[in-house]
Amino acid sequence: MNINGQLLNLQTHRKVAKIGMSITLATVCLTALGLKGRNKSRCEKLHTIAGIAFVGFSLYHAGLYENGIFRNMIVNANKKNAEAKRLASDDQDK
Repeated sequence: MNINGQLLNLQTHRKVAKIGMSITLATVCLTALGLKGRNKSRCEKLHTIAGIAFVGFSLYHAGLYENGIFRNMIVNANKKNAEAKRLASDDQDK
């Protein structure tokens, strides 16, 4: 499968969203432990960035299910890609 096929694979997007949520949630939890230590300012910045990234991955993940915006975009791109392939094969047959 080529890279274009993987980018249009809904399951691949779901895996990426879940991995992103897992990593950012772990980062939020670990940096929360350091908020009372010496590196408080560094942990605060990383904690905030990881929290924002977690929210972003969560929204992305939610958009990949049911009637989500990202799911619809991927499904429509797959339809266009399939139609373009069909038209190309029809042109070669002539």
